[in-house]
Amino acid sequence: MGILLFALRVLAMTLAGMIWLALAGLRHGDRPLDAVVTAELRQAAQADESRPVIIAEVRNPSESAALVGLAARRTRIPGWLGGGTVGVPHRTARRALRADRYPVVGIVPASGSTRFAVPVTAMGERYRLTAAIGQAGGRLRVHRLRVDNRARLWLPVADLTGWRS
Repeated sequence: MGILLFALRVLAMTLAGMIWLALAGLRHGDRPLDAVVTAELRQAAQADESRPVIIAEVRNPSESAALVGLAARRTRIPGWLGGGTVGVPHRTARRALRADRYPVVGIVPASGSTRFAVPVTAMGERYRLTAAIGQAGGRLRVHRLRVDNRARLWLPVADLTGWRS
């Protein structure tokens, strides 16, 4: 009986620890100063264009600039089935991760945020935004976000120039 209670106690503690880690959002490779990506679907700014654009906002809290490559494509998988993911690729010299594979490439300044307009290749209800972000120390992170009509940007970008004066 004592062994059974010990096994159940260990199982309960393991399960509680796994739930705590999932709720805390700890993933392998996460750091407090990693860039964060949010996206929103908007109608095209030009009247003759029927395809929407994705407005992606990249916030960079670190003290060094980040290089960003963004691409969007149509997807048929609903957002509730597979949400966004963040990965740390092991082989970074792959052809798929080069800057020329992304239609939008830009730089996010240190301790700042930038919005990018990402064109989509075909009409659809749901899209998948892929953001490859090169950060300080040679770190490369690949964000994959599902974007549809319900996706919203984090916060409006505030102009903080001269806030100390």
